[in-house]
Formats: sequence, C-alpha cells, structure tokens
Amino acid sequence: MKYLGAIDVGGTKTMVGIVNTDAQILAKRHFPTYTGDCITHFSECFTRFNECLSELDLAIYDLKGIGVNMPGMVDVSTGVLLQASFAGWYDMDVKGYFKRIFGTDKIAVENDVNACAMGELVFGNACDNFLWVTVSTGIGGAVIIDRKLVYGSNSCAGEIGHVKVEYEHPAQCSCGQWGCAEAHGSGTAITRMFSEKALKDMELSTILAEKNLISDAKGCSILAKEGHQSALEVFDTAGKYIGRALSYAANLLNPQKIYIGGGVSDSLELLLPAINQEFTCATVRQCAGIEIVKTALAYDAALMGAAALVLSKM
Repeated sequence: MKYLGAIDVGGTKTMVGIVNTDAQILAKRHFPTYTGDCITHFSECFTRFNECLSELDLAIYDLKGIGVNMPGMVDVSTGVLLQASFAGWYDMDVKGYFKRIFGTDKIAVENDVNACAMGELVFGNACDNFLWVTVSTGIGGAVIIDRKLVYGSNSCAGEIGHVKVEYEHPAQCSCGQWGCAEAHGSGTAITRMFSEKALKDMELSTILAEKNLISDAKGCSILAKEGHQSALEVFDTAGKYIGRALSYAANLLNPQKIYIGGGVSDSLELLLPAINQEFTCATVRQCAGIEIVKTALAYDAALMGAAALVLSKM
C-alpha cells in the first residue's frame, strides 16, 4: 500500500492527512488557517501532520510524498506562493520551507483549486475536459483539457474568480479590483449581502436572534433552506453572478462538465436555479447544455487533491 501525505491550506480552514492510493483517508486533522503569519501557520501544519503519522505508526520515509495546496497563485516550477491576497502572503518559498522542516524533497506545491481538479481527475472518475470551480471564502478555477492541467504562461490560468461580473455597482475584491466574481458570488460576498439585509430588515434580525444564528453565509444558507425570502434572494443574486462568470469560461473553453466544490457547494441547490438561468442566457447554443454538478469528492475534495499531486507530479 502506498501512503500519500496531504496538506490543504484554505482561506478559512486547513486540513492535513494521510491518504492511500485507494482514495481512503486514513488520518486527518483540521484547524483554522492563521493568516497573521504564514510561517507560524506552516509550523502548526507540521505539528498536526506529525500527529497523523503517529496515529498510523508511520514515518516520513513511508510516504510516497507530500502534496501541499496553497490558497493563491503558485509558481509550480519552484513551489513559491506568488500571491494569496486575502491573507497578505506574497513570494513565499513554500516548497523550500516544507522540505527543510520535513527533511524530504518529495514535496509538491500547487494552487488549491488546481489540486482539487487533479483530485477529481485521479480519484473522482471525471471526464476528460472540465472546469473545476471552488466557491468558498473566495472563488477559484482550474482547467483540465484532454486530462491535463492548463497552467498558462505564469501558472495562473483558470482564475475565474477575478473575471468582472458587475460594472454598475461593483464591490471591491480582495485582489484590489472591483466587480470580480469573487466579490459578488463567494461565501464572503454572501455574508456581506446577508449582513446588509439583516441590518435593514428588523424581522430578519429577529428571526436570526430567535434561531441563535449570525448573519453570515452559513446562517443565510440555513434560513434559505427553510424558505425565508430574504435569504433566498441573497443566493439568487450570488448564483446570477457565478453563472455569469461560468458562461465566460464555457464560451472560451467548451468543457464537457463544470464541477463545483468548496464550502458553499453544500448549498449548491440554492444557487443552481440562478446559475443555470444566467449561464443559459449568456452562453452560445453549443455550450448551453454543459452540466454543472457538485464535485464527487465532497468535503474532502481539497485534501484528496493534495494527495493526487503526489501521484501526478512524482
């Protein structure tokens, strides 16, 4: 049996674990991502990862390698994180750090969404040509063509979260620009829109208090699934912007499928009506029927993606 190490540093949470080549997660830990200092956070990743090794009575040399996902733009040739704007992390030698701390050069570093796409390809029985989109703290994308990951000239292909979807009333994005899909359709955007509604709507504020919920994306999802109109309107708005962004990618790439992952994908049924409506209106006829589905890897997509890096790159 081959063991694969996996570290997924997300915008909000981090997961580390040991996976085998049969796609079984043998041990894992999850904890909040500390954005205040990346080295402090990487040290915590090392500690938690070693807990997983100890749990399975394994050592570093028992692993085929360790895949590391980063929530931003990565130069895969060097393993350097170029930019994670939400956290203020820039030009970090992620591969070099983990090589030193783990004492092995079997480290593969990748953008988290690219890794998720590789996980779908390796472990999810995916089709040959697809777009993988994560909707979570932010929005990211990855492109697979003929079963190969497309990087572009600077390893930044697939950044669908930063296409412009709103010009009349744009919100500022974490990248510094305005009107990006991430600023209007991410979990962060849902929280912002729902909080604004709660401040203006006394009835909504009362409902949140009675149910002991806060005005974030999770609270919005809970109320939307119960049929509350204000919450449903937020998901409808976010879905419209996501669908608009997906239509641009579909017209350019003509994928067979679009897979959606990330924390907000747990509420995909709330987003899909507006996504599909906007997508159908904005795509050419040959692309209008592209299927938009939830990832087959569910909550563990990113962790499985990190493990898939070891198989695909080593």
